[in-house]
Amino acid sequence: MTSLATHLFYEGLNRRVDTSCERYFRYDVPSPIRSLETSRPLKENHVVAFSLTWEEDVLNLLQMLDMDGIETLSENRGPESPIVLVGGPVVSANPEPYADFVDAFAIGEGDLVIHDIVDVVRDSPSRSDAIASMTEIPGVYVPSAGQSSVKRLIMDDLDDLFHPVAQIVPDVPDGTKLDPVFGKSLLVEVTRGCGYSCKFCMVGHICRPRRARSLDCLKEIVEQGLEKTPVRKVSMIGSSLGDLDGLESFASWIVSQNLQLSAPSLRADSITLELLESFVKGGQRTLTIAPEAGSERMRRAMGKGLDDEEIERAARLAKEAGYIALKLYFIIGLPEESEEDIIDISKMVKNLSDVSGLRITASINPFVPKAHTRWERQSQPGVEQLRERLRIVQNGLRDVPRVEVEGIDPRSARIQAALSVGDRSIGRVIHLAAQYGGLGGWRRAEKESGLRFLSLPSDTERHKAKLPWSFLVS
Repeated sequence: MTSLATHLFYEGLNRRVDTSCERYFRYDVPSPIRSLETSRPLKENHVVAFSLTWEEDVLNLLQMLDMDGIETLSENRGPESPIVLVGGPVVSANPEPYADFVDAFAIGEGDLVIHDIVDVVRDSPSRSDAIASMTEIPGVYVPSAGQSSVKRLIMDDLDDLFHPVAQIVPDVPDGTKLDPVFGKSLLVEVTRGCGYSCKFCMVGHICRPRRARSLDCLKEIVEQGLEKTPVRKVSMIGSSLGDLDGLESFASWIVSQNLQLSAPSLRADSITLELLESFVKGGQRTLTIAPEAGSERMRRAMGKGLDDEEIERAARLAKEAGYIALKLYFIIGLPEESEEDIIDISKMVKNLSDVSGLRITASINPFVPKAHTRWERQSQPGVEQLRERLRIVQNGLRDVPRVEVEGIDPRSARIQAALSVGDRSIGRVIHLAAQYGGLGGWRRAEKESGLRFLSLPSDTERHKAKLPWSFLVS
């Protein structure tokens, strides 16, 4: 329930008099194929919709279908089968690896077409007619139809877009694993997209331009939301939040209402003392920023553009404002990266620990080439190379007080990269991996299928070929 998209589709669809939208979760529920609301079987829906925000979640998607007897391969579904619809950033960048399993994809911002899709399903005489008709909806990709071009959906003005205000608050103890990431709060989408285009970042390429809601609109969302959602906390959602004109004013207004306040992350060069003081007054104690690389040279190469002084200044301001912790995101295995760049990550973290005295969590994650980015044709280093680079960082920070190092397993990053740059042929690997599960299931699936999968991210031959996602246009 941390995902604003869940609230958006849930409230928006249930406002319709002709539609019932219910929720299904893979884990920590009585049954992943029975809805939380009425225990309705998954297969008794006209449409089963998933949002993929993380590549490996495709296994959960297929397993949920299979558990309720819904054919995982779309070509095997019959007239009474539900239509399987998938959206989210993963498939908006490259839907092809998942094409064997999905009847229709929403490419781009799905809230622009979800009602058109429901209208088509309602008005069509059959399942097959509904799927065929979806090809006429801009931004909808039907793999079986052979569309030559699909336009990615981007909303121009967020003020004109529906925002959920009656949000669901999970009835779970505070601080447990089922508590939303930002705690029990009203999720408010402040911005969408990003005005930067860092070479590694998918959001900065497929979600351009950055758009922001007006302050009047944001205040109205908060006021209505607090009337209909039983919380006293506001969580700002959006990339490049610090670029919003009037962010300081909005944050100050929120805490002046005796509300708590949080934000996921801020660019180091957009931070002011006044802004941080509002977040501290609102109860936030950890500042999250993403230097991405330890050296200025590497940050320039990736298009990040932050200098060391700006990052250090952000840490000092966090301490002055009353924060107690700092979370830093870094990427290893980047194109053009040297060992010195890796060592510079440890040097930066040490320095920030010294100048701020804050508790620091350094999240070190492998580079994953993403479709539509300027580094889409770059290779990912092998797993052992990534592990060695991670060890360099860990060893450099081993005896530094108040510093913790975390990050995703390089093996998972390898799978994510293969799914990110793959084409429709790897569907066979995905299908088998869903049956086996776990990291070992991917290796077994690759071996049994006889297809290249885990080697794809390092394959230089793919750099010369036509990109599987080239039919998606902005």
